[in-house]
Amino acid sequence: MPTSSFDTFFACTIIVTVALIGMAFLGSTMQTRIASTQDINKDSYLKAIADRIVTNPGSPTDWGTKTALPVDFGLASNFSCNPFELDMDKICRLNKLNKYSLSYPELLIASKLNNLALGIRVSQLITVNIQQSNNFTEGNVTSFSFTISTSIDSKPTSTDLRSYVAADTYLTEINSTIPDTGVGNITIQVPTARIYNALLIVFARSSLDDRLTSYAIYNFARSIQESTPSSTDLALSPLDYTLSLNDSSPGLKVQDKYVFSYSNQQTISSNMSSQAPFPKLIDTSPIILVVSFLNGTDQFQEWTAYPQVPLRIGANFEGSEQNIFSYIVSVNDVLFRLDLSLGDLPN
Repeated sequence: MPTSSFDTFFACTIIVTVALIGMAFLGSTMQTRIASTQDINKDSYLKAIADRIVTNPGSPTDWGTKTALPVDFGLASNFSCNPFELDMDKICRLNKLNKYSLSYPELLIASKLNNLALGIRVSQLITVNIQQSNNFTEGNVTSFSFTISTSIDSKPTSTDLRSYVAADTYLTEINSTIPDTGVGNITIQVPTARIYNALLIVFARSSLDDRLTSYAIYNFARSIQESTPSSTDLALSPLDYTLSLNDSSPGLKVQDKYVFSYSNQQTISSNMSSQAPFPKLIDTSPIILVVSFLNGTDQFQEWTAYPQVPLRIGANFEGSEQNIFSYIVSVNDVLFRLDLSLGDLPN
């Protein structure tokens, strides 16, 4: 049967339409794959940057113990075969409370990251919460009861506790255990006249792994737990097992210095030097340094941690893309969490 010109035109139209639909579908699929590949490439590129910061010691390799700026930024220890072993002093130089800390612009220059936002956060793996539940005074002594909870990633965990009370020259130690419920109690006694100047230092260690050891500080004067020191008159700055402090301000007179870890407590030589070496305690534990001093006629205590964790430095990424790379790292054989954030790549 002969075909009309109309039928031929209609058939051709259908063929062209189907072809266009197919091309559009193919183009859409290819664009999705290209975008997906670009995302994979971007993630791989940013991950490589993050890995290099974590596993590279930087230059000079011992820049953490110096006061000058590093030429190349890297956090790895120069003395470890473990690629995720970080240098304790390099961590301290990221904490703004350390007088030798890097500023954010200096960090970006040393990292050689042009137009790429950077953020670094280091935190303890065991979360320790201290809550005062009761106190009463009898004679010259006040007893305090505390509820202490420990958790990992918000899940209750059992720990062994080693707690110290530091109140000028009054020092005492309490040992206890927190069960699987993650909640326990301790009772301590403090001379009433020294409460205003006392600190409770709590170390919590997992029964499964000694490297899971964290600390927490309770300030009696403020009746709160402190994650960072509330007083910084002395500008306590540990580096290379030497405590740098400001003892030259008018009215300041340094008295006693102490170093604490999970298993040890020692007195630091009480000279008047602004550079006080302290012992390398053989212990898998963060170190807490406490200094008592007079400010005029008033007596105070200040503390700092070594390494100075928790810390956060860098961009806040408010309203911008944030790519987070998380690591479990070791610092002086203690495990910490490091979150390294990078912004979006420039166009």
